[in-house]
Amino acid sequence: MEEGVPDRRWPVWSARITLVAALVAVLPFVRSQLQDAAGRETMLMSALAAVVLLTLFVLWAHSVMHEVGRIPRWRVVRRIVTFGASVAAVGIFLMGTQADPVHARAKTAHLPRVLWPLKHGLERLAIHHDHIALLPRFSAKLSGASQAPVSLVFLGSGTELQDAFAAAGWHVADRVTVETALRAFACGVLNRPYPSAPVLPVFLEGKLHDVAFQRHDDGDTSRRRHHARWWLTDFVIEGKQVWVATASYDAGVGIGRLVPMPIHHIHPDIDAERDYIVRSLTVTGRVELTQQIQVTEPMVGRNAAGDRFFTSGAACVLA
Repeated sequence: MEEGVPDRRWPVWSARITLVAALVAVLPFVRSQLQDAAGRETMLMSALAAVVLLTLFVLWAHSVMHEVGRIPRWRVVRRIVTFGASVAAVGIFLMGTQADPVHARAKTAHLPRVLWPLKHGLERLAIHHDHIALLPRFSAKLSGASQAPVSLVFLGSGTELQDAFAAAGWHVADRVTVETALRAFACGVLNRPYPSAPVLPVFLEGKLHDVAFQRHDDGDTSRRRHHARWWLTDFVIEGKQVWVATASYDAGVGIGRLVPMPIHHIHPDIDAERDYIVRSLTVTGRVELTQQIQVTEPMVGRNAAGDRFFTSGAACVLA
């Protein structure tokens, strides 16, 4: 080695030794996990989560690199923090902590905030106009950017919410596993029905949805589906839990604009899907449309998959 030239071999060999040691330490854990069905599913979901998160990171890094130098540094830092938190949430979601309809039935707000009721002569509840602005308004992408606004509000327990959808012929979405993901992919390609197919996670104020419902169109096809993703908020009104939801209609299967793989594309008129859900629930007699509220101005936008949508900004309140 020439005098004055730093020896780069030791850092390289140190990295190699560290990597080998890490692999040797992980192998016994992997071996123990592969000995039973639950462990194998955990390992497969971990691998799936790693692939998804790596893909999301590469796409995000590519978009951010184009904006470096054109936006303030504090905004770049905020995007990094938001994206990191979102990626961690998606990883946790894929590895097991997913929307659970059983848990959602009994879920309550930890620190409930009381909304005023509106006295309007109806037997069922409505939200006072002065408190409408307190409700969450937009679902969000991984980057924290807003996408589709809330279009449905439900006043009641998780059990009442699920019973209303069950009476209307809706299905609770399955958990995302390797088996259900592959089945959903195959059914989409082959145009076969899968009434309880898993749905992708969506954020609202940093939280993943608590429960999702779907219903196929006539014709038993998995390519066209009605969707409603629900979140439990921190609000209560007259002792009733306040849930909010976004609605979308899968109009067909195509190639993703962000990731070149088969995905569902939504119909741009999300208000039509909101009205469809309201009709399907109210006809059962279990719930009633008590009011329509304005959560945002009329707008157009794109969802996380890059599909356009438009809305009047109104949400329907069911109780």
